[in-house]
Amino acid sequence: LTQWRPPRGPGVRVDEGYLAGMTVPGAFDSLVAKIIVTGADRTQALQRARRALAETVLEGMPSVLPFHRVVLDEPAFTAADGEFGVHTRWIETEFTTPIAPYTDSAADPEAAQRQSYVVEVDGRRLEVRLPADLVAPARRTSSQPSRPARRGGAARPAQAASADLTAPMQGTIVRVAVAEGDQVGEGDLIVVLEAMKMEQPIAAHRSGTVRNLRAEPGASVASGAVLCTIAD
Repeated sequence: LTQWRPPRGPGVRVDEGYLAGMTVPGAFDSLVAKIIVTGADRTQALQRARRALAETVLEGMPSVLPFHRVVLDEPAFTAADGEFGVHTRWIETEFTTPIAPYTDSAADPEAAQRQSYVVEVDGRRLEVRLPADLVAPARRTSSQPSRPARRGGAARPAQAASADLTAPMQGTIVRVAVAEGDQVGEGDLIVVLEAMKMEQPIAAHRSGTVRNLRAEPGASVASGAVLCTIAD
């Protein structure tokens, strides 16, 4: 959390759990703070909420602030036509305002090495940004024969030049599929990493012998941390 400046003023209360310079762990939901806004009526509360979110400064990590700022101007939420139109699946079925993906290359040098991908979820197209070495290139020319997927279906970080297998993101190790001294092939499952409530299998980037195994279930790892060495 490189910068954190919560809003102040009448009708605004902030319950905060972190200060600038602290690290928000990935083991639980990353709730930095709660902003509570009150007003004499809904109109005043909305005005104060817009001002509060406009004043809020949060840098160094992605957050839901851009989404909240947009929602406060959505007619379905403000009840501009006299009817509150937000319902349980409103975001999935009716919310269409585009929100730019998070980028913070100044605070995170690796941000420049991320790529944007468009995915479809329940018929809705979304843009996500992922580390460039997390997703293998999907482009293939007609002269290139297709290769069957290796067991595990795991993503393979682009680390062939190094014997070290590193974590592509911050997370918690939920499974270790190998032991010290095991022989593995390129693409074999090594560990399963959990981040943001999703499991990401991490595969061997080369064939060899597992050495210096540092991964153990339940351990938290940072992005780029060495999980093991795969020696020749």
